[in-house]
Amino acid sequence: MAELVLRSLYQDGDASGIASPLALALGKVNSVGISIPTWATSFVLWPIILLLSICILALRHLRRSKAENIDEDQPGFVVTRVPIFYDILQQVVRAALLSVAIVGCVKDGSSTASEACAIGYTLALDAFRILVARSRNSRSAVIHHVNLIVFIVGLITFIQLSPNILFIGTQTQASIWLYLKLAASILSLFVAFITPREWTPPRLSFELAHREQAAPSPEQTCSYFSYFVSYGWLTDIILKGSKRRLVIADMLPIPEYDEPLVWRARILDARKRFKSTLKTLAYTLRHNIARMVFFAALTAVVEFIAPLGLYRLLSYIQNPAAATIRPWLWVSLLFLGPTLRSIAYQQYIFCSTRLVVRTRLCLIQEIYAKAARIFDSEDVGQQNEKRPEGVPEPLDAAGKKKSERNSKSESITNLMAYDVDAIWLSRDFILVCTASPIEVTIGVSFLYFLFGPCSFIALAVMLLSFPIATVLSRTMSGFQREVMKKTDRRVSLISEYLSSIRTIKYLGWEDIMAKNVNTERREEERLTWRRNLTAVAVAVLGDSVPLFALFSMFAVDTLVLGHPLTPSTAFTALSIIETLRLQFVWIANVTRFVSQARIAFGRIDKFMLGEEEIVRHPEGPPAFHNATFRRAQQQDSFRMQFDGRFIEGGLNVIAGASGSGKSSLLLSLLGETVLEEGSATCPRDVAYSSQVPWLINDTVRANILLHEELDQKRYDRVIDACGLRPDLDGFERKDLTNVGVNGANLSGGQRQRVCLARAVYSRSELLLLDDVFSALDSVTQKHVWEKCFHEDVLQGRTVILVTQMQAAKDAADLMMELSNGQIVSTTRRGGVRQNSNAPIDALRVQPRIKRPVETITALNINSKPSLARGLEEKVDQEIAGQGRNSRLLFWHYMLFFGGTGRAMLAMLLCLLSQLAFFAVPLWLSVWVGASSTENAKTVGFYVGIYGAWLLSFSTISAMSQAYLQWSARKAAHALHQKLVTAALWVSVHWYDKNPPGRLINRFSSDTYSLDTVLVEYLRIAIDNIFRFVLRLTAIGSIMPTFALPAALICSVGLVCAEMYTRAQLSVKALTSASQSPVFSFFGESMTGKAVIRACAGMQDAFADDLARRLRVYARAGETQYNLNRWICVRADGCAAVIALFTGVIAISMGSDAPAGRLGFSLTSAIGLGQTILTMVRNMNELEAELNSFHRVREYASLPLETDTAENESGEVTPALPEPWPSQGQVEFRGVTAKYALDGPDILQDLSLTINPGERVAVVGRTGSGKSTLALSLLGFTNVTKGAVLVDGVDISTIPLRVLRRRLTIIPQEPVLFGSDVRFNLDPSQTAPDEHLTEAIDACSVVESLGAPRAREGASPEEPGINSSAVALNLDTPVAPRGSNFSAGQRQVLSLARATVRRSKVVVLDEATASLDHVSDAAIQQVLRSAFRGKTILAIVHRLSTVMDYDRIVVMDSGKVREIGPPLVLYQKEGVFRSMVRQSIEHGKGGEWTPEKLEALGSAGAQ
Repeated sequence: MAELVLRSLYQDGDASGIASPLALALGKVNSVGISIPTWATSFVLWPIILLLSICILALRHLRRSKAENIDEDQPGFVVTRVPIFYDILQQVVRAALLSVAIVGCVKDGSSTASEACAIGYTLALDAFRILVARSRNSRSAVIHHVNLIVFIVGLITFIQLSPNILFIGTQTQASIWLYLKLAASILSLFVAFITPREWTPPRLSFELAHREQAAPSPEQTCSYFSYFVSYGWLTDIILKGSKRRLVIADMLPIPEYDEPLVWRARILDARKRFKSTLKTLAYTLRHNIARMVFFAALTAVVEFIAPLGLYRLLSYIQNPAAATIRPWLWVSLLFLGPTLRSIAYQQYIFCSTRLVVRTRLCLIQEIYAKAARIFDSEDVGQQNEKRPEGVPEPLDAAGKKKSERNSKSESITNLMAYDVDAIWLSRDFILVCTASPIEVTIGVSFLYFLFGPCSFIALAVMLLSFPIATVLSRTMSGFQREVMKKTDRRVSLISEYLSSIRTIKYLGWEDIMAKNVNTERREEERLTWRRNLTAVAVAVLGDSVPLFALFSMFAVDTLVLGHPLTPSTAFTALSIIETLRLQFVWIANVTRFVSQARIAFGRIDKFMLGEEEIVRHPEGPPAFHNATFRRAQQQDSFRMQFDGRFIEGGLNVIAGASGSGKSSLLLSLLGETVLEEGSATCPRDVAYSSQVPWLINDTVRANILLHEELDQKRYDRVIDACGLRPDLDGFERKDLTNVGVNGANLSGGQRQRVCLARAVYSRSELLLLDDVFSALDSVTQKHVWEKCFHEDVLQGRTVILVTQMQAAKDAADLMMELSNGQIVSTTRRGGVRQNSNAPIDALRVQPRIKRPVETITALNINSKPSLARGLEEKVDQEIAGQGRNSRLLFWHYMLFFGGTGRAMLAMLLCLLSQLAFFAVPLWLSVWVGASSTENAKTVGFYVGIYGAWLLSFSTISAMSQAYLQWSARKAAHALHQKLVTAALWVSVHWYDKNPPGRLINRFSSDTYSLDTVLVEYLRIAIDNIFRFVLRLTAIGSIMPTFALPAALICSVGLVCAEMYTRAQLSVKALTSASQSPVFSFFGESMTGKAVIRACAGMQDAFADDLARRLRVYARAGETQYNLNRWICVRADGCAAVIALFTGVIAISMGSDAPAGRLGFSLTSAIGLGQTILTMVRNMNELEAELNSFHRVREYASLPLETDTAENESGEVTPALPEPWPSQGQVEFRGVTAKYALDGPDILQDLSLTINPGERVAVVGRTGSGKSTLALSLLGFTNVTKGAVLVDGVDISTIPLRVLRRRLTIIPQEPVLFGSDVRFNLDPSQTAPDEHLTEAIDACSVVESLGAPRAREGASPEEPGINSSAVALNLDTPVAPRGSNFSAGQRQVLSLARATVRRSKVVVLDEATASLDHVSDAAIQQVLRSAFRGKTILAIVHRLSTVMDYDRIVVMDSGKVREIGPPLVLYQKEGVFRSMVRQSIEHGKGGEWTPEKLEALGSAGAQ
């Protein structure tokens, strides 16, 4: 076919033949080759080309807009020019080309004068580019014109020489000057191809601030050869990575067109056009997709160059005498085909991996932007959804229907972790839609050329398989949808538990929570197994159908039509079918990913279109106008009615019982609740300090400033006013101390004051402060009240303060009393602030959030280098301790299949599968070679054996894949269980240094890899390794001389692979680690959405923060994917050279070897390229996915808290007496304790004895060691000296789980878990319902427990808009983290939980801080009644609550300063009396009045 085409272009045989029309147009053969065409020698062609070039360049110069250029000499930007060496080299080569043209023109007329003038024009034009042109666009246009003219010269020269180069028996000899001119033209183009490009900073209108550096990415300055062919611009990082571990600073900078802010602007703009996420994303990435389509189509076309060469080469070997075209052309096609395919396919992969990064940048930022605008309320349960048949409703241990959790924030995290990944994993759908139709069309056409109508039989077999594949695909989609629901629930559950890990450990509930997670996991595993089995069926179908199609075609052609099967047709058809088979395999794999992507798009669409966004009130003074609000979107949620105006510039105090709606009033003012009726106004810029302190995982300074500019004078004043100066002086790094995750490194009072300092430092006119005094000791409380609220720090600013503090109520300009969601009283009076004559703070100006807002003409250099470095350091630290993964890491993974035996069985099945696959072409070579022998069997015999081998391959392949999936299920199950155990049983102090986002990554994306992706890459990698070895063996056994070049080529490939592997391991680890800051930041910012949204400009600033973190990921991610291209093109190059050598050896062997065996070896050589490519690509992916296994295994191996105490001799301590503790005596004997073994001592030689049934209160300033004392009792500290005894038993000898279950703590921050009240009181479900009901009844004296379902409820007996609510019961639903209850209600339920446990020793860590005085008094009554006879150790800040305690312990700097009964200590002129006098309650209606002191004395005397 190809020969007929070539012969149609030229004279057949010699010059005496009849010329074709094209040959007439080109000229005729003479003594110098083909004569110069008439249209080329007529002084028309070259003058026209030169005139067009001059006109185009001139017109471009005239139309060039000044806006397209920037000043390339502006400071701060790096402008790269073409190195002078390359400019000189190009000029030298073109000068040589001009010299050859002139000599050829003079000597034999092989060139023309006009052609020489055109070449001289290129020299002059390039000199103009180097010396004169200033604009990069002008220089680029010039160099393109120069190279185009040189290309035309080379093309015409090749046409002149082509008869001598291509055809056998050409009688004429071409001029040597033509050969030299062709060589000079090629050399000139090659030098231009390897010349680096220049780059100047572009003019952009996007807000591209915070660039890490002004220099461009190497991909923007490398040569076209390096960019499209060799990827040599990555060699430098490969060399670095082969010598040492890489860090983020080594990653290549991202180009400015891949800046996260660019893609955020584009995706948000596209979302305005389309509602569908698919359309939005496709429009945003349309240019990227177009490039992918082009290169996919090009790949499909060049795919058949090698089979064409194989067909013609085998035909030549069968009958050399009939050939008219030189065989080197067909051999060269064996090299050019794989090479061109590699260039096209690797460019497709380059574009597709860039699509991966851009998809993540777009969707994560868009999801974050949407999440930042929606309501923050949580659902207490999911709506009843239609369950698939056979999937039972979840039940708890008691057989009751389990409340299914649906944490909104965690569901959003799953969108980012799972669904975004599912979308980009389906990117090869573009390849399938583009390349598959083209390849099938060309392949069937090729088969038709070889076999005629029989080829349609093969096509029919393939088409008939599509309905089966469609049914399987739909089934798999259904399973995938259910799997994602189960995954959401599991990840939400573990995320909730990790965020409350301290409470779980306080209560000793690790095994209970682990059981809950594992229960959710088992159902997920069952559905995953069914989905994966369906995927196996799809894969086996795609793998087998093309082979059976070929079998059908061979059988009909030989058995029915009686045609002989020749080597050229048989092995060419086999090569084509192998190409089509790989396409079907791609279709099968992509079908799986597309089914997952469809579900992911639907879930994201549901989120983007279904979630209701908050609506801010009109801007104006803070006021309500007959407004009715609903706390959550549910119709039955708590309702509030507010009407009133706040005093501007004054102190407005909101008071009321716990659960009356105080916090909801502030949220309603911010627009965080649903407005049903009426209206409200609020300033746009508000500083909001929430009831639960919200901090980001950064320094103290960063939390106070929170994107505000640092004004040192104002900053110092705020630090002093909020009482933070002594705390900061105690930190080694002062205000640069990292606060940890959720402020874990700070005490409760310190966290609250940092949040207060943030609000005070802000320049907002309105401050909303929610119970900011609750966690402060009396001294600090008084200091903050006087310095912040009495002095001029807040002068002139409107403050709305929720508090129970009597001093604030007395001093308020306006005091509102709330009850059951309504304002029951309003008192207006002159207070300490509105009428104060203190000067207004002169530093207060309009809000200025630190973020870019100006339009820029070029990229700005990073304005926050320290922030960028900090992010990079966090990523580097996460992988700092990681060593290089073992090369046998895959084997360590396979051992989780069930041991060495099962791992070996999996390998054996893969080997048998490939042996069966390899037997198919081997038997074909026997078949085609048997027709020329006397001992040939019947055709039916060969057809039958051929079909048997195909059936064996399909059967063994199905068994292999099914067994691997089953084994992977076992491995994932074992690893997940270990991971759950490690996450819940690791020391709580581990979480102080490691954000939960890392562990959530392990439970989400890494677990997804173990479930679905890892085993697939493992199978493909193992299959291709075996296939590679078998192909090399096949070629070498037939062509022994092949061994030496193969060894050399493979050695080069192994060296490149080793260098790549060393570099890629670091890069992959960095890519994975760079995602953790993104998830951690998302979790942090979602928790503080109300704070962020309140402040004008803060949402945009946090969106920029997310972009900074994504920029780090983009650097690592793009580098990782690009390094894959570096090794792939080199692997493809090795395969192409092997195919070239195989063809040369085949020609040299000629008829000495049977054509069937040569066809077998040539087919193996051609297929070797695809095998190497698939092997390298999947081994790369396998290494990446094995990082998931490595991380899960690493986290699953975290050192656990000792759960079985051993004495020094290693013997287990004898069992405790039952019941223990029976009395409740607690003794500290000279205890010195610290949190970290290398940290400072917190408790210092502390001795204290608490008698059975005694109620002891511990007081002291924040940071004095009160909480450490309590935590030491539960084994949360390292006791380096002394001992803690309970009923005479040293607690260090008691298993921690036993210790924490026998003792009870009511923490300062109450935590509830998503389920119902019954689960929160007794998750082990060991206590009867009667005991649980008694606990609720015992606490029912607290008014706040009357609110049943709402976050801010009230007593059902009290009239009001919520009076119809049902009373609290065991089945009352609880949202994740108890978000449908107020802080006070959560604390009361924590108290009820403690009563259920019935411990002899109870620790209260400021348990009444969130309650009003009435509720506090009720709680004290519960403590006296429900805990009568129990030993109580209470950490107290509110001194008004300690009067009726038996003894008071005053602590300072980790030591006991005073101890004794309250009256004795008060009468003594000591630390305690000083604290009482400094307390703001003293003399303000508090407990320390003369009358009550007298009564206390009388009670003590009795």
